[in-house]
Amino acid sequence: MIPGEIEQFFSSQFGKSLLVKGKPGTGKTTFIFGILNELCPEGNCIYISPRIDKSSSYGKFPWIEGDFSNNEDFLRMLASRIKVIWESGDSKPMIVVDSIDSLSIATTRSSRWEDNKFELERLLSDFSRKVNADLVLITEQTEVTSLDYLVDGVVSLEVSEISDADVRKVQMLKLRGVGMSQSRYVFTLEGGKFTSFDPFRVSYPQKTAIPDSMPDPMESKISTGSPDLDEILGGGYQKGSFNLFEITSGVGDSFYSLLLPTFINHLNLGRGLLSIPSEGTSVETEKRMISPFTTGPDFPGQFRGFEIRDLKGRIPSYIAAFSGNVYKDMDVFYQAKNEMMRQHGSPLLDYIGLDSMEYNYGWENIGSIIGQMASVTKTTDNVVLAVAKHGQNITDSVAHMATTHWKFENVDKTLVMYGIVPKTGLFVAQMDFSSGYPQVRLTPIK
Repeated sequence: MIPGEIEQFFSSQFGKSLLVKGKPGTGKTTFIFGILNELCPEGNCIYISPRIDKSSSYGKFPWIEGDFSNNEDFLRMLASRIKVIWESGDSKPMIVVDSIDSLSIATTRSSRWEDNKFELERLLSDFSRKVNADLVLITEQTEVTSLDYLVDGVVSLEVSEISDADVRKVQMLKLRGVGMSQSRYVFTLEGGKFTSFDPFRVSYPQKTAIPDSMPDPMESKISTGSPDLDEILGGGYQKGSFNLFEITSGVGDSFYSLLLPTFINHLNLGRGLLSIPSEGTSVETEKRMISPFTTGPDFPGQFRGFEIRDLKGRIPSYIAAFSGNVYKDMDVFYQAKNEMMRQHGSPLLDYIGLDSMEYNYGWENIGSIIGQMASVTKTTDNVVLAVAKHGQNITDSVAHMATTHWKFENVDKTLVMYGIVPKTGLFVAQMDFSSGYPQVRLTPIK
């Protein structure tokens, strides 16, 4: 999938010229074939590359053939092919040159190929306009040159680094005639294909469905409710584990939706869920988000949320009121947890919003409490999912206690996840509600 802005750019009835820039290995050729696969009906595109063997997988697109050693011979053969395309249909041709640097060398016997490159760029630009064809030129020259001003669009492919892992980005520097809501996208070359990612969104379906529950993959683990995350974790969350999710600035509360498959699957297996919500989320909100996707008539008995409440007000049965005194409130929490164990057995699932804990009680008062929670959990079959947000004082000390430690970052509106413990590569996290219930899709960035 290529960015929508690129599709819009080439949707014009008139030919457009695009320059694709990037250092070696950034994915320029794969990006180009993403464009060809999506925008070129069979037979109306021409791929030109002196660098790639025709027998390669790229050979499904028409090539320019012949032993051309100068610009005139090359343009004559190109014109002949364009004529065939226009005579066989009314689809606008697309000419792809991969790369303009190597073609400039191939079409001159002189060592001064850079002079020939300037001339070839001008000739190709004029030619494409006269025959009303789209023109895509690839170059490994990342600096601004006269060609940047000559073409209608400029796209740059870049590789940066997050936590010692590469993250790929495509940046649209110029696209004449296109209003760009976003100029940069994260992409992957997973499976040998170019795939860019739309901004992270959560859009709940009008018609919901209840997913089939996923049983524990093995005796020592519980399923996350997400096949992708189960695979990354080697089967799921370890029983007796304390799992930390660190949310960096810009991610927002939409992160909560990524935990929904775990909560839903756990409840649909007839197990108990206890929640101390993060700041900005209430127990009632969690219940509204989870309940449409669960099967059990005993949902209120399986789910118990905790938050500071005025005891004089009406409190739903699934909420246990906290007072604001950390020691009294932890007594309430563990009493409710013991009761849940008696009713539903283990493993129980605890969701802990460390930001609300720190805000309500002070980070200096909760370090030992969270440490005790992590230690006790590791002697049971229960699982804790703890969420820490950007800037919390407690994060570093909690990280030392965690069985697994995951970090989420907003990279150009894309939600990127990676493991600190265990150390993993980068994954793009997306929410999929196409089946009527929340599913987490995790795609590696390669």
